[in-house]
Amino acid sequence: MNTMGIKLGEETALVCRLRSLLTESNRPVAFIVGSGVSAGAVDGVGAIVGSMRGMLGNPREIDLFDEQVTGPSDVERYQQAAGFAEEYRGQDWLNIVIRQAVLGACPNLTPERRTQLAWANEKELKAFERDSPSWRLTSATEALGRLLQLLPKERRGAVITTNFDPLLEIAVRRAGARAHWQQIDLDGKLSRGEDDDTVDIAHVHGYWRRGDTLHTVYQLQKPRPELHGSLRGSLSDHTLVVVGYSGWDDAFSRSLREYVQEKDAKGVDLIWCSYDELTEASFSSGLLRELGEAPRRSFYHQIDANRLFPDLVDAYVAAVECPHGWRPINRPMLDAMGVRTPGEEEVVAFFDGAQPDWPEAMDHRIPRLSPVTDLNEAVRHCFDGDSGGQIVAAVGPMGEGKSMVLRQATVDLVRSRDDVTVLWRDRGTSVDPDAVLAIPQRAGHHILLVSDDGALVIDGLRQLLTKCRTQGRADIYALLAAQECEWRNRRAWLELDDFLADTVTLHGLTEADGEAIVVAWQDFGALRELAKVPESERAHRLVDLSSAPYGRRQSSLVGAMLKLRYGPLLDEHVAELLRRIEEHPKVGNATLRETFLMIAVLHSAYNVKKRRIQPMSVRILAEALQAKPAAIEMQVEDTLRKEAALSEHGESLWVRHVSIADAALRISRAQCPGELISVIRKLVRAAVQLSPAAGALDDDLYSVAYLSSRLSNGEEAVAASEAAVAAAPARLSYQTSLMSALRKATRLPEAHRTAEQAVKGMADMSDPESKWGFLLEWGTVAGQDRHPASNALLDGVALTLSVHEHQIVSALGNMAVPLTKLHEQTSDPVYLNALRGVVGLMGTCRRTRRVDGYLTRHTTYITARGSTPPVGEDAWNAVQAAVDKLRPTAHSTLVPLLNSAGGSVRPPKGA
Repeated sequence: MNTMGIKLGEETALVCRLRSLLTESNRPVAFIVGSGVSAGAVDGVGAIVGSMRGMLGNPREIDLFDEQVTGPSDVERYQQAAGFAEEYRGQDWLNIVIRQAVLGACPNLTPERRTQLAWANEKELKAFERDSPSWRLTSATEALGRLLQLLPKERRGAVITTNFDPLLEIAVRRAGARAHWQQIDLDGKLSRGEDDDTVDIAHVHGYWRRGDTLHTVYQLQKPRPELHGSLRGSLSDHTLVVVGYSGWDDAFSRSLREYVQEKDAKGVDLIWCSYDELTEASFSSGLLRELGEAPRRSFYHQIDANRLFPDLVDAYVAAVECPHGWRPINRPMLDAMGVRTPGEEEVVAFFDGAQPDWPEAMDHRIPRLSPVTDLNEAVRHCFDGDSGGQIVAAVGPMGEGKSMVLRQATVDLVRSRDDVTVLWRDRGTSVDPDAVLAIPQRAGHHILLVSDDGALVIDGLRQLLTKCRTQGRADIYALLAAQECEWRNRRAWLELDDFLADTVTLHGLTEADGEAIVVAWQDFGALRELAKVPESERAHRLVDLSSAPYGRRQSSLVGAMLKLRYGPLLDEHVAELLRRIEEHPKVGNATLRETFLMIAVLHSAYNVKKRRIQPMSVRILAEALQAKPAAIEMQVEDTLRKEAALSEHGESLWVRHVSIADAALRISRAQCPGELISVIRKLVRAAVQLSPAAGALDDDLYSVAYLSSRLSNGEEAVAASEAAVAAAPARLSYQTSLMSALRKATRLPEAHRTAEQAVKGMADMSDPESKWGFLLEWGTVAGQDRHPASNALLDGVALTLSVHEHQIVSALGNMAVPLTKLHEQTSDPVYLNALRGVVGLMGTCRRTRRVDGYLTRHTTYITARGSTPPVGEDAWNAVQAAVDKLRPTAHSTLVPLLNSAGGSVRPPKGA
């Protein structure tokens, strides 16, 4: 609506704007409030005029009062009555009238007690104001007090009021904050409290129990230069919201008008809220006409403070109770989700491994396993203070049903309790301690942060709960689900030790759980191959298989389900999956089938025991497909999740179970020879292109760039290492990987050529620190190609580069093999003595179990020939003698390397 070119807003828009200002803007918000916020509790000006007349008593004075108090409006009659009172009775009597009016907010006072208090001294009135429960607050005052208590100090400007009553101070105290109030009855500066939890309230027309209250035209219009000047300092860069204030023609209004009309950058944004409907006549004269010409002002009309402030508090609490990246899980949300019952195909897809959503979590046809009850009980103990901690975690291997258990436990908590706000973490969101601590604290109420992939938020949770203890917050808790290996690798038990209340382990099934699952399969006709098993044995087989040790690749619950329900038909099931997804549109430069195979290669090659090995990351997949991450989410993740083919963990992508990944690779090799080689080349090239030219690689990049070392198929391993070399030929470690892949594929001549080419460009390699590993691998190639002399010489050069004990042990262990071979071929004692030296030197070093096995074999060899291992200088001299004997026989390609080593096999000093 527009009036005279001025846009007028409505209450709904105003609530949205104020909520945005209070939660998103950097400008503090100050309030000017008038009688409109206390009307209904404290007598209005019309009633006060009547009280004055009644308190006069003398008939002659009443007649004079009636002759002089004749204004057309309540405000005008009030000012006339105040002027009469000041002339005929004085300021003290007028102050008593105001006290009587203010005490009208205590409806249970008898008239006698009300009069007695009106004449009491300031000390008695202060005690009554502070201690009496009789004060009745309007909805507006109560809600404004709550809002001021909720707002952080940096967003909370001063509250300026023309009211005399203490209702706002009382509302602030009842909300749990402290009121820093001041009265300015003649002139004075606005001041601010120093403490963060104080709310600044300034009464610019005086305060009911101290000093004089201002009423008459003369009093109100008298210049107030100190107040005028302090407005600028107190409200600079603020948004000023005026509510329940009619804008009297007084010194305060003039100061406000002049400040708002200023056009400098530090001026005030004005939001004027009118109870009445605003029309052209409203802006034709007076304060509104002048404010209408101000540069940054907005007008809203038909605003009832008793609706506005409660609605604003609700909107503000809803906004701050859900930090960015978290979703509230409440009954209305669950009711809305529960309207849609999952179809039978969706439920069967869940049994096949599809990730659950809220409809599945609420579906009574899907069993609630015993860990759901365990989690709920553990959370209840936290709330009751019985556990001594704030975090409950469900921990188990991937594919153990943690996501469903977490959702079902959350549903039960929301349905059964009214004293908890549940916030669910969206993928990719971290725990921001300050954002969570901004959630208002409510007596007897709990805040529960729920997170799948819980190992990813360990650091943020520790920081949050540490701050909670520092600040005395005991209402914030966390419920997590986490992969067992991630939970262990991130040392969660240590990092969260002070806060961890309970850990519920998810691995294996109880007999009752197994029976419930099998019955559900049967109800949906989803037993498949398990239908061939006698009914009495079905649940037992599921329980037995689900409880297998973690190390077995089929040991998770999803793996057990797939094995029992599909058995030898799993390949057919996966082949049908590949056929379906091939019909989807391309993702970037690849089909969805090829994309899935990329993820499957990484999952199948994943080894939890190997350091730095990771599954597929979103960024590598996006680079390989030349697609944006958003396309990965919509076209890959969403589709494959529905196909029960994919799950996510942070930024990592997994095939739902390793048995599905293995089957997909088998099918690809059988159906489309060469498909996987093409997929692997594209994938490795992407990781290398994302990697730095020199220096360490991030774990996800490392895992793909050096994928060849974990591929059992020789041609695929060679393709992976060739792709890395082609993308970064100056990185020596990729040349080493190619040598290794060619060696394992028994393509030894090609491995030699790779080494010889790399040596020619050695000076230009970006990672000279990789030379040690390159030499050991080349030595192994030479040894397997029946060149033990070259093998031993290369290991000798590697020893001169060994700066860590484990490198010395590896180089010595590698040298022992060709020394044994040379002794077997020649019976030359120099090689046996060198082998003795190697055994002696290795025996004094720290070793792995694997190295111990090799050492035992070599020790047996020398012992069988009546020898014992030397130590120290004798040992090194024996090794040096063998290398010196071999140097003249070295192939020409080795001579530069041998010369660079200076002839000695000794590692650098200090190694």
